[in-house]
Amino acid sequence: RFSEHLAWSRHGAVCLNDLLPVVYDAATLARVCDHVDHVQERLGRRMLLENPATYLESRASTLSEAEFITAIVRRTGCGLLLDVNNVFVSCVNHHRDPQAELTALPLQAVGEIHLAGHAEAVDGAGDPLLIDNHGAPVATAVWD
Repeated sequence: RFSEHLAWSRHGAVCLNDLLPVVYDAATLARVCDHVDHVQERLGRRMLLENPATYLESRASTLSEAEFITAIVRRTGCGLLLDVNNVFVSCVNHHRDPQAELTALPLQAVGEIHLAGHAEAVDGAGDPLLIDNHGAPVATAVWD
């Protein structure tokens, strides 16, 4: 098995040392599906796409993360590497319900599950900000 994060880290000739969130819209969906199809065809193997931990969201997004991932799985036949901590981190950071987010994902496509720890901070508005850093034990809330 092999996997890749649903993220970007390059713009033109500039490489950024982070996994940045994509815009969840039709244009990005088409581009990601083309890339997944290309990789799977070249390697002759099904890949797993890992859900991201996100710290900001684009106002240009027209789909939810779960809708976006479900569409990729449906169109390409790829699997999902479900990172449960990433679901929790993103949901806390964006004030969403982790249980609802989990049930909205295409769980039938899960080929692998990741669990990890995260760091806790506070953002500029005084809200909790979780950082996926794999530097702590898995939080009880993630296990739940």
